[in-house]
Amino acid sequence: MRLKNILLIALAMFSLTTFTGCIDIVEEMFLNKDGSGKYTMRMDMSGMMSMIKMMSEMDDIMPEDEEDAEEGEEDMEEEDSFDAMLEQGVDSIMYLKNASPEILEKFEDNPEFVDKVNMRLNVNPDENAFFMDFNLDFDNMDDIDYFFKNFDNIMAMMDEMSGEEDEEEGGELDSMLGMGGMGADSPFGNIMGGDGLTRYFDLTKRTLVRREASEVEPDLDMGEDEIQMMQMMFGEAKYKTIYHMPGKVKKMTNKDATLSADKKTVILEGDLMDYIKGEYKVANIIKFGKK
Repeated sequence: MRLKNILLIALAMFSLTTFTGCIDIVEEMFLNKDGSGKYTMRMDMSGMMSMIKMMSEMDDIMPEDEEDAEEGEEDMEEEDSFDAMLEQGVDSIMYLKNASPEILEKFEDNPEFVDKVNMRLNVNPDENAFFMDFNLDFDNMDDIDYFFKNFDNIMAMMDEMSGEEDEEEGGELDSMLGMGGMGADSPFGNIMGGDGLTRYFDLTKRTLVRREASEVEPDLDMGEDEIQMMQMMFGEAKYKTIYHMPGKVKKMTNKDATLSADKKTVILEGDLMDYIKGEYKVANIIKFGKK
């Protein structure tokens, strides 16, 4: 799975309209001295809470005919679940290891991986907060690349645990947030899958290498109309990377990155659309000390 595709798919899930909304991505790594750590990709949709609530209310209109009424009855439980989430909030964690045997079979080439991944959904209507975090407890950089490659299988786990097992039609989480399915026939199926990818990250001794997407994945083939659509949907989206290093940073190659006061945290932020178009560079070589 290509990293740009992961971001596009995840963002498309939450774009209930082409109105520009505030959707921010934070990619964060906590690195230990032994090369293990925690990697998190956070989707922050808090800025869209008002719009999401408005669209949910619009979906509550009465069906116009008998056929629509039958379809409405089938969808009512799903809509009620989404409405309840918006009104009452939710803070839940889905663990990949708790998925069905059918989902776990997709990770049979790396069975230990399923113990390392969870997804947290946190919606707090009182604070207008809406977060989705994908969390990986990695042993090494191989786990992060495997996470990217198998992101569609992780999404299948989310569908299943949210109450829908039809992979082609998409799960409750997909449909209630407007995705309309993640399968091959979905609008986004053509960018879902299986590109071979080399490595985004490498760690050698005390040097962390983050490669540019263009170095490990083919360029996205988007026409002008598609770019304009993405611009409308994600025009204000930010893409931020944060690296918490186990020792003080001695050198880094990305001149746009900044260091924290204690010189152990590297921060880089730009526009998501600029990243998708290749104008915002995230590649970095970070050398750090023992302490």
